Amino acid sequence: MTGMTDGRPAPSRRGAGDTVRTVLRDVGRTVAHADLAIAYCATVTVVTLVVMLQPEERTAEILARVSGNLDNLRAEPVLSMLGSAFVVESLWGLALVVQLLVVLAYLQRFVGRLASLVVGLAGHVGAGLVVAAGLATGIFHGFVDESVAAATDVGVSYVMAAAMGFLVLAVPPRWRWWYLGATAVYWLVPGAITRTFTDAGHVSALTIGLLLALVAARAVAADHRARAHGEGGMDTGSA
Repeated sequence: MTGMTDGRPAPSRRGAGDTVRTVLRDVGRTVAHADLAIAYCATVTVVTLVVMLQPEERTAEILARVSGNLDNLRAEPVLSMLGSAFVVESLWGLALVVQLLVVLAYLQRFVGRLASLVVGLAGHVGAGLVVAAGLATGIFHGFVDESVAAATDVGVSYVMAAAMGFLVLAVPPRWRWWYLGATAVYWLVPGAITRTFTDAGHVSALTIGLLLALVAARAVAADHRARAHGEGGMDTGSA
């Protein structure tokens, strides 16, 4: 009989279409419940559209004002560090915001709002400071052009790289190395070709995310050991 094996129903076989639909449903549900991720990405999108609809000179002026470059870090560090995370450099850059929405949605689902905020800020600010320190050193020693100090450096890619690095903890152990490899290819291969200071920032942000994941994993493991020892001690005392 069709669909039977030795008198028993044959195991159902899920096709590629079913798998894709399942994944898309999970993504949809995750994004729908990620209020912080939605709010941030919506803000970036609106701010970017408003900036890009300005006259060309005004757009350049705004981007220069909020850019996370050396000149702005010296003059207005808070505006530079935070403002640069709320606008992308072109309308094409909004494609990355869509990807960021999914990444941040899963991060929020995994660790909640506050931890997601910490990871995102650490990646953006930390990577920006690492890049700034490298550029300042290069300018001081003469192997980086001084004009880089005023270069435009805005966007959400540092936030996304750090979030993707941290999410390694959410990946099942058997897939973890594959995820790490794919993430490394996504961020490092383009950098090996273009070799800009932004690419160095991506490496820094990804590293920050991975380091935060390592600290979190160690903290959880230590907590589990402490609980196990505590419970064991209580059991021994009551025996």
